Amino acid sequence: MEIINPFEVKGNWYKGNLHTHTKNSDGQFTPEEICEIYSKANYDFLAITDHNRISDEIRHTRLLVIRGVELQPEKFHILGIGIKNEFYTEGNTAQYVIDTINKNASLVILAHPYWCGNTSSELLQLDGYIGIEIYNNVCQYLIGKGYSNVHLDEILQSGKRTFCFAVDDSHSEEHIGGGFIMVKAEKLTEEDILNSIKRGLFYSSTGALIKNLSFKEHLLSVHCSPAKSIDFIGYNASGKRFTGKDIEGAEYEIKGSEIYIRIEITDRYGKKAWTNPIVFL
Repeated sequence: MEIINPFEVKGNWYKGNLHTHTKNSDGQFTPEEICEIYSKANYDFLAITDHNRISDEIRHTRLLVIRGVELQPEKFHILGIGIKNEFYTEGNTAQYVIDTINKNASLVILAHPYWCGNTSSELLQLDGYIGIEIYNNVCQYLIGKGYSNVHLDEILQSGKRTFCFAVDDSHSEEHIGGGFIMVKAEKLTEEDILNSIKRGLFYSSTGALIKNLSFKEHLLSVHCSPAKSIDFIGYNASGKRFTGKDIEGAEYEIKGSEIYIRIEITDRYGKKAWTNPIVFL
């Protein structure tokens, strides 16, 4: 069993968005303007991921700004978070792009697979990515294809370990604030934030909050902001749904056949939160 529990490590919680566009590609705002908007929205960190371009380094008085990029090899969209050096991508495969980003000591996330038309089997042919976007706010806003839950479950059912991310993918003002991650880290530095993400010390959200997660004697427990449903989702038909009016927690007994369990919380307004998968191998 592998349980990565950010609630059991020392540190502080930091709110951030890992998918953002500016006027350097197809966004509405300059890098400086978008940083100020997210800072005023009480975000702690922001990754600027323009298409095929790494933005210049930005130092903000309050917001940690991380350099990133979004690349489009083949039919995939791939985020490199914390990348410093641009490289030639035209005509290269998705796997080449992933490998090259990783050589830059960066994080690789597969962006909006549902929106891209990626199948789970296509995602499974790639290696070296840390996770996929389970929710992309602009894809939901524009065409209702923001959720990639099934892609995540099919990847996990194959035995492959991967994390899940909620992001804005903001291009304009109406896309801002719909998807974010909460990261547990000792300090608000790029090194600490990226190291915590690599370890899975975060959860994803569109507005619902997770307050605690614990695992003791085969019982997996979660506490959260008031919700209408708490889903424990595992392999095949394993798992359980808990429903009610403003429930603030639930407990699930591990049966032994799950392979993995991830928790998905939904509140009365449709806002969600997701834990990273707990893998039983």
